[in-house]
Amino acid sequence: MATAKEEAVRVFLALMHTDKLDLVRIRACLAEDARYQPIVPLSAPVRGADRICAELERQYALYKDCACEILNIASAGKTVFTERVDRVRQRSTNSETITHVAGLFDLDADNRIVWWREYWDALDIADQIGVSGDEMKAIMKTA
Repeated sequence: MATAKEEAVRVFLALMHTDKLDLVRIRACLAEDARYQPIVPLSAPVRGADRICAELERQYALYKDCACEILNIASAGKTVFTERVDRVRQRSTNSETITHVAGLFDLDADNRIVWWREYWDALDIADQIGVSGDEMKAIMKTA
């Protein structure tokens, strides 16, 4: 049986299955002082719900047709662990990029995300989109 924290993460990830983000609903899933690290350890954490929304907008300018398949989800205390396959279509080439992701989410007592971090193979994605490792670092540089 899913926990309330697992369900909150499922709802949040479902909001990513879109070509245009609903930032009002996404922001409602985030604590005011939430942190997001798009790729550990390559990118620096983004701090604050508004900055996280801005970072998601930046990412969504690069791709469309986003889909997130949750393979496994589990929780322990305040932390929800996800194993996913994310698929996006690159706007520049119209090619599909497939990413195997381990995402971790810490939630507060109100089931809002306070710390979200993603682990995936950046060089695998760089190969799929035809860029170098250094170019991939530049793409994933957070403000």
